[in-house]
Amino acid sequence: MARYTVEVAQDYRQPVEAVFQKLSDHNQLGKVLGIPVKRVVNGKTDINGAGSVRRMGLWPVTVEETVVAVVPNQSIAYRISKGGAPLKNHSGALSFSSTAQGSRVTWTINFDSSLPVIGAVVKQVLTQGLRMGLKRIK
Repeated sequence: MARYTVEVAQDYRQPVEAVFQKLSDHNQLGKVLGIPVKRVVNGKTDINGAGSVRRMGLWPVTVEETVVAVVPNQSIAYRISKGGAPLKNHSGALSFSSTAQGSRVTWTINFDSSLPVIGAVVKQVLTQGLRMGLKRIK
């Protein structure tokens, strides 16, 4: 089984707190990614925090992602908890940092695929989708 990694970074003139707010809110994430995203389970202590679940995509191609860890204004980690076949072990992490001009977000996704052609296509689609989506944040 082949392992794939996607990493996309984007700089902003906004402070970390503003960018984190936009990317941590499941119900706003759809505007960034350009696909339907809806929070279906609230987090334990914060509605978008650890334990929260978001459903992404259009039926019949939907996935659910569970947020596994959040450090406000620093990082968000998640994993696909439902759907996603033929990919396996799909996880993602967003890291937020301050820069002299504002902030930077680095979004990293890792997944396995037993079908090399599918894995390579998904990697390319995710890379392009994240690049376009992160540029939508104003």
